[in-house]
Amino acid sequence: MHSASKQNGIALITILMILAIMVTIATTMTGRMTASLLRTEGLSFSQKVYWYGQASVEFSRMILNNDLADSDVVSLDQLWATPDMVFPVDEGTIAGTLKDYRSCFNVNAIALADKDDVKALPVSQFQALLEALELEEYTAEIIAASTRDWIDSNDTVDGSQGAEDRIYEARGVPHLAANNLMVDISELRAVQGVSGKVYERIKPYLCALPVSTQLINVNTVTLDQAEILYALFKPELELTVEDFEQLIEDRPTSGWTSTTQFLESSQLAGYDVPEDIKSQLSVSSEFFHLYGVAQFDDRLMALKLLFKIEDKKATTIRFQYAGIE
Repeated sequence: MHSASKQNGIALITILMILAIMVTIATTMTGRMTASLLRTEGLSFSQKVYWYGQASVEFSRMILNNDLADSDVVSLDQLWATPDMVFPVDEGTIAGTLKDYRSCFNVNAIALADKDDVKALPVSQFQALLEALELEEYTAEIIAASTRDWIDSNDTVDGSQGAEDRIYEARGVPHLAANNLMVDISELRAVQGVSGKVYERIKPYLCALPVSTQLINVNTVTLDQAEILYALFKPELELTVEDFEQLIEDRPTSGWTSTTQFLESSQLAGYDVPEDIKSQLSVSSEFFHLYGVAQFDDRLMALKLLFKIEDKKATTIRFQYAGIE
């Protein structure tokens, strides 16, 4: 009888062990299935927010195509310039802001070397812009010269305040100068003299276009960016930032129809503007930047995109996106 009780006890323990194993297996399977479902749901939501982001791109493209189809002038009274556009969609929203990238100073235009100890015009203009943004003259000179060295194709320091590989190789995190056009204005943060504080101050006035030409659309420079126009003319005209603020306030609602009309404005009439500065002026644009945010449920995606206008059609030439919290 004692043996039978012992056998019954062993059988009970065995059954309990088997039951425990089955429960463990079932729990593991349930956990994996739940994780798989959540992963699938996450991928589905991510795909949906991605396509909502694509919708904002296509909608922006349509707006640009419609605005520019019948006009050679780009101005702030056109639909593309509507700030912070937000549109509701199923379980989310798409939002975006378009900016004319010919209304900002293209840093890739300053690669010209000095000639006969005379500072190249784009470099002087860049330095003038930095000084107008309240940077000290010495700091502005360092940044202007170093930015040119970062962009130009040689490894020779063009000015006494410039910087090439030997400067950057000696840093805590060594690197080399790009010696090429900047792809994004954030590259400026790696240039000698550009601290985090300085970068945040000057970033709204600058852009990095995939071309080395400087063209400023006088119709889309905003009142709070009058320093850009001031910097273009400073080497030749004794005008103040306030003069250009007034010029922008007096701008026709639909913009100037030509650069000639712009130069005939009361603030500029009577000045003999050099041809090299005139060549930097425009009333149109071929580059537009989109910053968009797509939302689906609790998923958010931010995107940055650069359009180029060719034959009055907007083509995507740069696209970045990332999820945000």
